[in-house]
Amino acid sequence: MPRITLSAGEDLVQRLSFESDPVRAVIELVWNSLDADADHVEVSFERNEADGIVGVKVRDDGHGMSPERIERDFHWVGNSWKRYAKTSESKGRPMHGRFGQGRLRAFALGTNIQWTTVGRDTEGKLKESSIASSVDNRTDFFGPEAQDVEGPTFTEFRGEGRYGLGKLDSDEASLKIGLALAPHLIKYPAIEVKYDGNLIDPAQSIEHDETLDLDWTHNGTPHQAKVRIIEWANITGRALLLCDEAGVPVDDGPIPKGADFNYAAYVLWKDMPDYEGQVLLVHMEQEQSVLGALMDAVDTKLAEYFEARRSERRRELVETWKNNQTYPYRGPAETDEEQIERATFDVVATAVRRHIPKGKTQERLTLGLLKDTLQRNPEGVKTLLDQYAGLSTAEDEELQRLLERTPLSRLIRATTHVTDRLDFLSALRHMVFDPEAKGLVKERDNLHKILERESWVFGEQFNMMSSEIGLTKALLQHLRILGRDSNTVTPVTKPDGTQGRLDMMFSVVAKEQDRNRHLVVELKAPHVVASAKEATQIKDYARAIVEDAQFAGTHTVWDFMLVVNDYNDGVRRDINQRGRDRGILDESELDPDSPVSYRVWVRRWSEVLEAADKRLLYYKDGLAHDPSLEDIRRYLKEHHGDVLPPEMFSAD
Repeated sequence: MPRITLSAGEDLVQRLSFESDPVRAVIELVWNSLDADADHVEVSFERNEADGIVGVKVRDDGHGMSPERIERDFHWVGNSWKRYAKTSESKGRPMHGRFGQGRLRAFALGTNIQWTTVGRDTEGKLKESSIASSVDNRTDFFGPEAQDVEGPTFTEFRGEGRYGLGKLDSDEASLKIGLALAPHLIKYPAIEVKYDGNLIDPAQSIEHDETLDLDWTHNGTPHQAKVRIIEWANITGRALLLCDEAGVPVDDGPIPKGADFNYAAYVLWKDMPDYEGQVLLVHMEQEQSVLGALMDAVDTKLAEYFEARRSERRRELVETWKNNQTYPYRGPAETDEEQIERATFDVVATAVRRHIPKGKTQERLTLGLLKDTLQRNPEGVKTLLDQYAGLSTAEDEELQRLLERTPLSRLIRATTHVTDRLDFLSALRHMVFDPEAKGLVKERDNLHKILERESWVFGEQFNMMSSEIGLTKALLQHLRILGRDSNTVTPVTKPDGTQGRLDMMFSVVAKEQDRNRHLVVELKAPHVVASAKEATQIKDYARAIVEDAQFAGTHTVWDFMLVVNDYNDGVRRDINQRGRDRGILDESELDPDSPVSYRVWVRRWSEVLEAADKRLLYYKDGLAHDPSLEDIRRYLKEHHGDVLPPEMFSAD
């Protein structure tokens, strides 16, 4: 056979060959064999002494190529006869190669490539032909004259001399090839394809196979396609393949969602061949194309499908576990909380089902431990599984998504938050009322520091801004809230000329009526009974602020609160005056036009605790939470052990 010169430039041939992707080249050559009606295709490797791949062979039992077809097909890039042939010549199978580029991709498998084939010429005689080329001159193909032979028909490709063929010797390569061929091999079970001695048999690995209608609109025009989703029982990985209507892949799509499933999704669209190579550009489009609209529809359909499959899988697994008596819950759920917990358990257990041992005893133990971990520490489940189940990156990401969506984590966090607050209220009662405990608690060293951390007890609307600050510093904080200049502040003093100190100051900008609201808390040790001395001190703080013009701001309200265990009769009479709310010791005119207003309160600890208790009453009744003295000591040690004397935690 004389030399055949390809009608294409050297650079174009090199670009179309995708020489860095040998896996893609193998897929193309196998498809060429199937287009030639082959029933048996074998991909084998030639290895060196170090077991490295130095050559690739692809042999099939198809109808081969005639000398005339070789001369025509190896002369042109494009214009393939397959473009207009929807089915193969003798067996009517869907055609893959339609652009006449597959043979160029063979350069990814060798610097020297050669085809040997037996096919019938135009007169019906069997002829053996050989055609070869090299990367030194990719546009030239050489071969001897065709020879008469008796048969059978076949085509054998050989490539050698290419570095980087080790990519072919991997599970990833085998998986990619198997997924690309899967629909065809499932539809035509008589076809056998072997890869490195192993039969590619996707039909044996199918767990679930479903085809869904896909409808979308682009620029007002409706379009229809289908998406076939095949879930695998013992094939690990995910793939999205963009195919023609017969299921022949045209392109690989982006790796889809659903890491808790092993599957391949095949988008079947008659116009897909016209968009080969364009899917990677979809996310860069300024104006969405019909392919971009299709990919959005695919994402939505896959999300809906897998959400339904997760629910179905959970039901199936739970029934299996119940039948095996390994499910860690007994009987029906009796409360809403139990239903939420079980639903969460089902979600997580389903996500990691492949890592649960198959033996009945081991299954029961594993599910029981998972239940216990979820109850105690839902956030720790992922860490535990990362360490001991060996989750893949995709599984890890999917489990994180499930845990973030599941209601149990939020429920347990909220419940823990509430029970901690209930424990603190009980602990606070113990510290300020218990005769032995209140003798141990110091105002500055203990109680003050604890309440800095538990400021919610005075009201949810206040966030601690400062503690133990002088009046001048309080002014600076106040001006920052107002957004005003604080560079020219002068010292703030009480009416007697001294500079007082504020124990705790909380501040928040109230939403109603655009008011800036502040709370100042003056704490006294549990053994102190408030008298005129303490009452005068808190009033002096308040009046120092009101009378200092620097504190003036638009609708600023100050609440000063003296908190004590008890007060004497003189203070009791002062805070029970006609025309005032009970507990108010002093107040300014609450004139809406006045820039500053204030109130001074005196509160017993019992009143503060009762108000906080009422805010939590609904949750307290629902949780039936009644902490013991041991619970109180545990809470104080865990949360405030660094600021309390060790004697507080003693059981003696």
